[in-house]
Amino acid sequence: MQIPQSDILSTSTMNRVFDNTVATYKFYWLLSLLDIYVKEQRSEMLALDVASRMVSYAWYPIEYFRLSFGKGDSMSQIIPEIALLTGITVDDKLDDKVETIMTAVHEHCKVKSKVKKLLANVPFWFLSPWIDVRDKRDLLYQSQNYPNGCLYALSGWGETLTVTINPKWSQYLKTNYQILRDFTLWNLTTFLQQKNPNVPNISGKLLRPEERESLTPQKKFWNKVIELGGHLNCIYTGNPLEKNGFDLDHFMPWSFVSHNQNWNLIPADGSFNSSKNNRIPDIGYYLPLMAAVQHRALKLYLPISSPRDSIVNEYFALGVSPQDLVSMTGEAFLNVYHKTFSPLSQMAQNMGFRLLIHE
Repeated sequence: MQIPQSDILSTSTMNRVFDNTVATYKFYWLLSLLDIYVKEQRSEMLALDVASRMVSYAWYPIEYFRLSFGKGDSMSQIIPEIALLTGITVDDKLDDKVETIMTAVHEHCKVKSKVKKLLANVPFWFLSPWIDVRDKRDLLYQSQNYPNGCLYALSGWGETLTVTINPKWSQYLKTNYQILRDFTLWNLTTFLQQKNPNVPNISGKLLRPEERESLTPQKKFWNKVIELGGHLNCIYTGNPLEKNGFDLDHFMPWSFVSHNQNWNLIPADGSFNSSKNNRIPDIGYYLPLMAAVQHRALKLYLPISSPRDSIVNEYFALGVSPQDLVSMTGEAFLNVYHKTFSPLSQMAQNMGFRLLIHE
């Protein structure tokens, strides 16, 4: 992916800002610069404010989805430490995180020291495609004349380090804000996929969604199953579940798979589902129970479904057609589920998701 080209700006150089990237800092630096300049309309900004927004952006993929940023990236260490100092959680919206962190940076010396770590290199080396200088102070001084049409100038030092956007880039940044943002996220996705080669849907794990997708179609599926075959028993508590009297549980947590496909959903006791949180069920105990409920549900539902039923067609993700799944023995069906869920479970545990053990 490339950004729109310009005859008067160094856009070809801008296309190279993520070349030879070894950490996530440059991606989050550009995302934050764009937000502050375009959304807050500040052409001059403290680098500390940019770094505060960087931390807010990286919070969700690290704390909620547990993505690895790589061994040399300090974000994974900084964010849990700031969480303890500020009380911010993954559920807080991006703008709320930004406000809390920026306030804490200016009022709490420990938070400031954590955020300042991000300013050791990225404000300087981001400009290296325009300014080929390895001494940071020399680069700072040269940037003030916007050599080679660079994106911004630097001034001050340490806590007073300040970024000033090159006025020649003003209209371009405003006009192409969304494209530049997508360009950055696309490159970040590519980078993180290399660090997390077995993790599904990296692009869906970079930003906190404002709202989760509705489970209404899946709820209708399971209500119809209960209507056709009678109550189900919760695989976690054993309690009977009647029509409209259940929650839908993501067997492998949404924070790992980041989808709502029905083959990974199971009706569950509402009180237990809220306490399960994002733990990984012990597949040695729970997967046979899950597979038995799923197999029975498909047998009941498939005969009354249409060929274009989107919920039924989601089961193709298991590598077998819904029709073939229904015709299988219970043992064969469980084997399909084992082949799908065993590697997912191991990956999630390797990433730090806790295990739900049957007691």
